[in-house]
Amino acid sequence: MGTLNLGNGANFVGGTNGFLNDSPKGTILQYVQAPHTVMTQRLQTTSSSYTQTNYVLTITPRNVTSQILILANLSCHANSNAYIYVRAYNDTASRYVNSEGGVTNDGMYESAIGGVSQWGMMPFEALDIPNSTSAQTYRLYVKSNGSATVYTGWSSSAPNTYNFNYMSALEIAQ
Repeated sequence: MGTLNLGNGANFVGGTNGFLNDSPKGTILQYVQAPHTVMTQRLQTTSSSYTQTNYVLTITPRNVTSQILILANLSCHANSNAYIYVRAYNDTASRYVNSEGGVTNDGMYESAIGGVSQWGMMPFEALDIPNSTSAQTYRLYVKSNGSATVYTGWSSSAPNTYNFNYMSALEIAQ
C-alpha cells in the first residue's frame, strides 16, 4: 500500500489488489462483461409484461458511494410492426435500476425499438446507485407492446458467440 501525491492536494492511496480508494469522481474503477454463454441465448416472448431474460452479469462495487453504469446492445426483432422494450433489474436489491438513491421509478431507464418488421440493434444504458460493496447482479427484462412476438438474439443456434447481444457494467467513482 502506498500514496501517490499528484500535487494540489490530490492524493491516490493504494489499497489491496491495486485499488485506489480515493479516485477522483468519474474515474472508472472496474469493467465487467457478461460472458458469451449467457448472451448467446435467444429470447422469444409475446408477453406485454416484463419477462426475465438470462442476460445477466454480476459486479462487486469497491466503494459504497460508486455508481454502476449498465450498458447493453441487443439484436432485436418485433413481428407485426410491434415494439420490443428493455429494462435492467437489480436482482440483489429486488428492484429495477434507478439513479435516485433508492427511489423506485420503474420507467426511469427503458429502451424500445420496432415499428417495422425488421431486425435492429437496440442500445440500452442505465445508471444504478447500489449504496453497497456487496456483489450486485443485474439482469435485463424485455416485453412486447402487445401480443406480437418479439425476439432478442439473432439466431436460435449461435453457440460460442455473443449472438449480437452485449452487456457490460462499469463502476464509476463518486
